Amino acid sequence: MARTDIIVAGYSSFSWALISALDRAWCGRVYYVLPDREQAVQASLRRNVVAIDGEITNVEVLGELDFDTCAVFIAGGRRDEDNVMAALYAYHKGVPKVYARIFEPRLIPLVSSLGVTPLQTSHVAAAFVTLRLLKPAVAQLVALSPEGRFGMTEVRASDYPELVGCRLGNLHADRLHIVAVARDENISLGYNTIIKADSKLIVIYDRQIEADLRTELRKVAQQAAQYFRQNGH
Repeated sequence: MARTDIIVAGYSSFSWALISALDRAWCGRVYYVLPDREQAVQASLRRNVVAIDGEITNVEVLGELDFDTCAVFIAGGRRDEDNVMAALYAYHKGVPKVYARIFEPRLIPLVSSLGVTPLQTSHVAAAFVTLRLLKPAVAQLVALSPEGRFGMTEVRASDYPELVGCRLGNLHADRLHIVAVARDENISLGYNTIIKADSKLIVIYDRQIEADLRTELRKVAQQAAQYFRQNGH
């Protein structure tokens, strides 16, 4: 049986950012397990999301899920212990890729040794997970060792006013790419996403320009603004 589904377990701004990004982009179903009925109803209004009301450590709730069709399980709630236990349950059910959101750094080596990939908790982390799932070639660049060629960071669009009103797909240079936009609890990777003043931008960059990153970002902003003036899109 083909594995085409994703399960996101646990409510948080982090998990909601994942749901928002994956909803229309993922080719299979996206299941969202969350404890509040009203939140579940809200999530179920999304086109590609199946919301399940319940605690992520409840075996009966997890038993409603079809792990045989699950390609990715992400425990993204607000408590380390809940996330780890739910992720281990999915791991032992044979899910190929299992992630757990971890707040306590000292737990990360232990969680990794158990076959679960630990996740940090920021918009950058949520965007990176989305990149891993939707754009593996791009994510592979960032997944290099800390001494590797590429880095990833988060900047505020308000610091670069030339970017506001531009499209995400135009914000690239030879050694710098703005690959995602985080706004409120949503993350977008779409080419036509318009940059708003209150957005946060997820940037992949060549580490050789790290010292001049702000200058390089301003160059990209100026080029994007010029392109927008000339083409109107």
